[in-house]
Amino acid sequence: MSRGYGEAVNRPTELPTSAWYLLQCKPRQDARAHEHLDRQGFECFAPTLTRETIRAGKLRHLQQPLFPGYVFIRMSADDSWLSLRSTRGVSHVVAFCGQPCRVRDSIIDHLKLRCAAMTHDPVLMPGDRVQIKVGEFADMEAIFLSMDGQERVMLLLSLLNREQHIQVGLASVQPVRAQGAMASF
Repeated sequence: MSRGYGEAVNRPTELPTSAWYLLQCKPRQDARAHEHLDRQGFECFAPTLTRETIRAGKLRHLQQPLFPGYVFIRMSADDSWLSLRSTRGVSHVVAFCGQPCRVRDSIIDHLKLRCAAMTHDPVLMPGDRVQIKVGEFADMEAIFLSMDGQERVMLLLSLLNREQHIQVGLASVQPVRAQGAMASF
């Protein structure tokens, strides 16, 4: 697993007092790497975003990594870089020409601010067009008004030249996307 950063990284004179670096994790082991690095006392940062999806007719909020497979770590010249090789979930330090790739503090600060301010886009917004998939109104289009609990929605349906407010299960509606747009759930 030689990545060419072993000996050069262990020379404290080449490293700033404390800086951010990027680690690549083993496949699907980002959380494990983060946990084990925390246990060793390292400061880590793995930016995430919350995404709203509809699964099995229920509205779910999923935390997803912004950079899957990577974790930022703050290291100092005194830290043992060799312990990273044996840390569970860590594959290697991202390096160029045998030197670990340093990430500027301003980039990490900016990412932290953006993640804190980031709000997820809801799957359905008032005014969105939806198609009813099942029941007596199957294959009809309606306008989404609001959520009514976790599993029901309020819709505005035009029926016989009158607008009717109806309530249906979340699982029985599907957003109508603009032509060419991809559904994200």
